[in-house]
Amino acid sequence: MLIGNRDRFAIELVPVSPSWEPRYEPEAAAWAGLGIWVRGKNLCAHVRAGEEELRTSLFVPLGPIADWLVRAYPGLAFEERPRWFETTRRLHDVVRKWGESPPPVGVDEDAWLDDREAFWSRHFLLAGAEGAWLPNLCLLREDDDVIVAWREPPAHSVDPITFLNAEGSVRVAWQDVHAVLSRFVDEVALAFEQRKLAPYAWLAAVPSRLHVAVSGPEIIALYCARSLQQVAELLDVREGDVSDVLGAEAVVDPATNPLCQVFRDLPPGPSEGVGGEARVTLDHSTKATRSSALALWKTARALALDAARPAETAERAGQLAAAAVRRALALDDQPIDTRDALDRSGVVARTSAVEANHEHMLVVAARRCAPAVTILQTVQTRKRWGNRFEEARALGHALLDPLRGDALGAASTKWTPSVRRRRSGAFAAELLLPKRVLDISSGGHLDGVGQGQAFTDLIERYGVGATTAAWQLYNHKLVSLPVRDELIELYAGRGD
Repeated sequence: MLIGNRDRFAIELVPVSPSWEPRYEPEAAAWAGLGIWVRGKNLCAHVRAGEEELRTSLFVPLGPIADWLVRAYPGLAFEERPRWFETTRRLHDVVRKWGESPPPVGVDEDAWLDDREAFWSRHFLLAGAEGAWLPNLCLLREDDDVIVAWREPPAHSVDPITFLNAEGSVRVAWQDVHAVLSRFVDEVALAFEQRKLAPYAWLAAVPSRLHVAVSGPEIIALYCARSLQQVAELLDVREGDVSDVLGAEAVVDPATNPLCQVFRDLPPGPSEGVGGEARVTLDHSTKATRSSALALWKTARALALDAARPAETAERAGQLAAAAVRRALALDDQPIDTRDALDRSGVVARTSAVEANHEHMLVVAARRCAPAVTILQTVQTRKRWGNRFEEARALGHALLDPLRGDALGAASTKWTPSVRRRRSGAFAAELLLPKRVLDISSGGHLDGVGQGQAFTDLIERYGVGATTAAWQLYNHKLVSLPVRDELIELYAGRGD
């Protein structure tokens, strides 16, 4: 039986009967050869020690796996980042780093490790394997996709095997993953029903067994990657009032609330006043209801999304969209006025007096309203180039981030989900310093811009930082790695 599509995400089952008398009820039904397919790769394909035959399935009891999926579902559906670390595709390394790092000041070591264990148990398949030999698979949602990352399981002393696809990481549409997991759970339930066995309470939950079995406030905390008390502190309300302040839709799906999206992007210890600034930014978006602003934003967003459609990476999407925006603004090779670009795209911009440590910018688009942007006071944004970069990044978020329930929210921090962060950063760099300008400054030669005053003239005229300019040149293959690093070392901090 094949559930799903092998080229996207699928689970393949080959029913078998154990050769012994099962005494443990959860293992008394639903034994099968299991194959997990991701982007055309069978993660369960393996060769046993001393054999040459390629086996396409691992024979395991499916009950414990289905039970784990039901218990872990709230985390799979709503938790989009580890609480204490930024998101990357190398999620196994994140969990390892978590276990090897000391807790932050003020955090109890037991709570630190408990948080790690809870995150692992909600996202790693081995948490539900109960000793079964399976790939070390991790699932973490990010907007409308799921990061699917896998590695070989820990070494096993008995009958070792070699996996054909030992390690990897891809993105798969959430709707594909959800559909496959939901049907898998139902098929396992059917196998237990046929044997008249009921080891799990969720077996009676017809028609939807894979559903959210926790309260709204709990999923808000999961999505925002912080405790409910911390969410309340950001909102400056009592913990019991969080659901009322965020609204009924946030209780069902926190991603549909722009403030929840912003809170998800904030560091574990947000700077004082940032939560209040998020609410002020939302107020500015709510008031930006004039038809002209909304129409400008919709037009600019449609233009950017259409330009980014052919891109195969987040970085390329940002570059293509920025080039299209520059053309629409008739900028040619001229430096861009970032405030003017925001205004002409229907985005309201303001500067806050709030001093922040790790949060540079907030952008919010309320439901059916044009976006608003707040630039916070940091060491970076007090410099001309830093302020311009954050305004350009904000436009990248406003034009390219997916809408969740017609709402959008983001914060500029290293905890912002990886695709959003990389895409908006590439957008900002290309908007400020387009490739055509780099080609001219380089004279058509590798490392040509590193000669004489070419580089300093570039960053001063276009109002960008040395790091941004050096990376732009490197990403467009106009400087070598050593020259990129040398330019950053010599000129970082210039351009303000």
